[in-house]
Amino acid sequence: MNSIKYWIALERVQGIGPATLKEIYKKILPLGLSLSDLFGLSISELRSEFNFNEKVASAFIEAESFMEQVENEYMDILDAHIEVIPFFSKDYPERLHKLLGNNVPPFLYVFGNKNILKISGAAILGERTISERGELISYMAAKELSVKKINVVTGLAKGAGLAATRGALETGGVTTAFVPYGILKLQIPDFLKDIYNPSLMLCISIFPPNAEADQFSAYIRNRVICAFSYAVYIVEAPQDGGIFEAAKSAHSLKVPLYTTEYADYPESAIGNKSIMTDFGAHPVRGKRVDDITVPNVDKIIADVKFSQV
Repeated sequence: MNSIKYWIALERVQGIGPATLKEIYKKILPLGLSLSDLFGLSISELRSEFNFNEKVASAFIEAESFMEQVENEYMDILDAHIEVIPFFSKDYPERLHKLLGNNVPPFLYVFGNKNILKISGAAILGERTISERGELISYMAAKELSVKKINVVTGLAKGAGLAATRGALETGGVTTAFVPYGILKLQIPDFLKDIYNPSLMLCISIFPPNAEADQFSAYIRNRVICAFSYAVYIVEAPQDGGIFEAAKSAHSLKVPLYTTEYADYPESAIGNKSIMTDFGAHPVRGKRVDDITVPNVDKIIADVKFSQV
């Protein structure tokens, strides 16, 4: 585990966020020190030797109270074949650093094929109450992206998320699922068990391993999905809620944004028009391929393939 457990414990201290962790890392890196070397020092030693302020120096002392809990969690993680990727690791996606800056998640808890992190992706998102038509669009869009070797990014939620994940796996494509709860709460949904392939799928949590899902976590997760992805396709969204907020996030992060244009909008897609008018989302329409209509995701493919960010 090396020093990772110490970083996790330090992050558990109230008021210690990603910006502070980055500051600490920048100070100890040139000195060739591990974070574990700083544990056990007094507040006065931490302040005098590393020029930490009172808040940061005190956090090291407080972090020691979390060590037993973190160690127990880490043993559970190892048993479940889960890996922790800290913000300073070479495996950590540089794109998250670029787009999220000091709000970057300090740790990625990953299960599956972590090499998928290196494959540029597009997100497919929609409310859990998505229409049957929207679910089919999610599934077909994922298949189209997978054929072009694009990583299909989802929230692994009922509706668009599961449909898109299944579409990717059935096509032999890769998919990344960001979940809104701790990684030790992860269970592969029954809808995917017959085609689940750990070499083609990566599940990621940015939350403590035993954290329960809640609405706030879903909002944070969606913003990270947008930052990780090179294009975001909102299949269906109501006028407010988590998916509509995801569209806002994509817009604020300047990630290319798309949403379905319907002739007649289902109730679960009444926010799509606002996403186009307010956030500049590009409309996704249908096209005929081999006598069937599929969502035209050609521009999404181009955004992912040719992005310079």
